[in-house]
Amino acid sequence: MRQSVVLSLVSLFCLISCAPPSYHHGSDLKISTTSGSVTGFVNSTAPNVRQWLGIPYAAPPLGDLRFAPPQAPTPHPVNASAFAPSCMQQYSNGSTIYTEVLKEFLINGGQSEDCLYLNVWAPEATSKGHGKWPVFVYVPGGGFTSGGANSLYKIPDKWVQRTQGHVVVIMNYRVNVFGFPNAKGLERQNVGLLDQRMVVEWTKNNIAAFGGNPDSIIFWGQSAGGASVSLYPYAYPKDPIVKGIAADSGSPGIAGSSDTAQSNFTFVASLVGCTGEPAVVLDCMRHNVTAAALENVLSLYQISARSPKITFGPTPDEVIVFANYTDRAAKGLVAKIVRAGI
Repeated sequence: MRQSVVLSLVSLFCLISCAPPSYHHGSDLKISTTSGSVTGFVNSTAPNVRQWLGIPYAAPPLGDLRFAPPQAPTPHPVNASAFAPSCMQQYSNGSTIYTEVLKEFLINGGQSEDCLYLNVWAPEATSKGHGKWPVFVYVPGGGFTSGGANSLYKIPDKWVQRTQGHVVVIMNYRVNVFGFPNAKGLERQNVGLLDQRMVVEWTKNNIAAFGGNPDSIIFWGQSAGGASVSLYPYAYPKDPIVKGIAADSGSPGIAGSSDTAQSNFTFVASLVGCTGEPAVVLDCMRHNVTAAALENVLSLYQISARSPKITFGPTPDEVIVFANYTDRAAKGLVAKIVRAGI
């Protein structure tokens, strides 16, 4: 009898002290941000990682906001439990290593013009260093024509689960003609890069609530994302916000559009029936053409390999993208931050 009681007590003690500690998330998943209150989740794949998916960092870039710099969103409660669609993708019929072998690098899920959302992964709130974790803000690649946050090989939940020592923010940003229109009549051309800057600003203003250190942000990107972060310190030499950049390939030299006449936009506009003076063309392209129609016309034209060849990517505007980076560097017009290749 005594032995059975002892065994029972040992079993009870082990049940209390030997089992993995339970973690009651509660309010740790509901965060107040400049976008509104966002409620995240934890799943069994990464049980010690808090996730918030589909947080709006800017207003939907629709109507008058198509081709325009991102604007602050109207704050509202967000059930941050699912990825938002990727931005409108330029597609092709070409065969690449990504379409044939590494398909998990491609976007997973749909696409929409309403796409300016970001995602946050953070360790559980009880982890050591909460409030001081360094933050990686990641820019996906895609040749400035495609790409987005919902890409299976780029979801960092297992990484954060393993380290319990950092926060990751991954964004969508506008690409192809939606992000880099280079159109007559526009004051700002490289709005896709302005989307990225808004994500950095959002992170600075909000990441402490998730446990991240707003003074320890690394701006990191792959391919076109790597080029983006390489351009960044030249664009914001006095106010970079971030403490460092990390580029998985890509360099400032990728921004070298020769479309100084801004004819690519005018040509694509003519294919969808938008002609006339610049202001008329711009208004037509914003209000008379659906995003899907514009995407299809651009993609099919590229697939046909017709002339003239047209592309949309970062173009020198001498504001955030420059024609001569050697000169900028020589003059010291570059942020004094840490640079690293990964």
